[in-house]
Amino acid sequence: MFVSDQHYVPGLLAYPMHGQRKLTAEGYRTRDGHLIEWFGRTLTTEGVVAVVSRPDPWFDRGRSGAALLAAPGTYPVSSVSFRLPDLRSRQAWWHTSARAYPPIPPAADRVPAVVWNPFVATAPAGRSPFDGRRVVLDLLDDWSTHFAFAPIRAQVEDAYAQAFRAATHVTANGEGTMELASRFGRDDVVFLPNGCDPLRFSTDSVASGATTVGYVGKIGRRLDLEGIVATARALPSVEFVFAGPILDSAYRAPLAATPNITLVGDVHYRDVPELLRSFDAGWVPHHVGVGEVGGDVIKTYEYRAAGLVTLTTPIAGAGARGLDGVTVADMNDHAAVLRSWIQPDRRIARRPGVIPAESTWEHKAQTMLDLLSA
Repeated sequence: MFVSDQHYVPGLLAYPMHGQRKLTAEGYRTRDGHLIEWFGRTLTTEGVVAVVSRPDPWFDRGRSGAALLAAPGTYPVSSVSFRLPDLRSRQAWWHTSARAYPPIPPAADRVPAVVWNPFVATAPAGRSPFDGRRVVLDLLDDWSTHFAFAPIRAQVEDAYAQAFRAATHVTANGEGTMELASRFGRDDVVFLPNGCDPLRFSTDSVASGATTVGYVGKIGRRLDLEGIVATARALPSVEFVFAGPILDSAYRAPLAATPNITLVGDVHYRDVPELLRSFDAGWVPHHVGVGEVGGDVIKTYEYRAAGLVTLTTPIAGAGARGLDGVTVADMNDHAAVLRSWIQPDRRIARRPGVIPAESTWEHKAQTMLDLLSA
């Protein structure tokens, strides 16, 4: 719930995709997390940012994020639903829980909001931030095409319809989410691709042993499993490191069975900069077309902030974000590209570059705040 003082007025309401528990556990590594961190830093003189989590089932309420673990300048707001989750569909909780978002205190009636979870728009009157305030709807991925939301596609479409209709402003992180907004009649979208915090990363290398090509991110259907295994087998002297949670169990066995692929598991975001120092090159082996979900890839910015030359498949936006040091090639050509980078008895050279100011999370957070105050 919101803090008990009914006169408490936050500077901003923020409705992340999941909530405080996930933000804390992962280290604010997602787009909504990075932006919430910067909102908290930017609005220090205007009250804290109230981060309103997706409601938890009543029996899970003890695991909500604690205020002491929240980013500076933010305050976690939790709530519970007394509905029981549908055991036949985990995804159904996205729309059934929306009715349990906490009531917004009257004192915060005019406080603006940033929303990443479109299901917030289906919350009842008095609980939905879309009622009578300025709202930025920030698009992460196109959930209407995302494989994870396939079982509730009709509910996703309904939530989007309500959110797009009520949002004051819409920002989109990629070409696919721009198309999503256009499909719902929003042609006033602000294009705001992903970015990074350059100062978190070091271009100093501590790589040792075999040439190391690294990937940091979720391991699932967005990745070209067949292409990854084929590339690794074509370069047996190269070590391929995958850091991230395995979302699709079918990926574990083929990756683990390839001798020069190492799965290091999920990595908290505070440890990612040091991990990147141990890589020689950054890799984005994503599917093109089928498997894309309309968003932008954060890891490309982080690889380049660490000075890593980066190889990516031609996904939407690849090579078009003002970043140097990024090679775009079809998956079938990745082994040849990597082979051309490798020299006997020498590591792949770091290639420090400049992350444009407009590609920083600070700039993107300020852009959203400017929209809300215009």
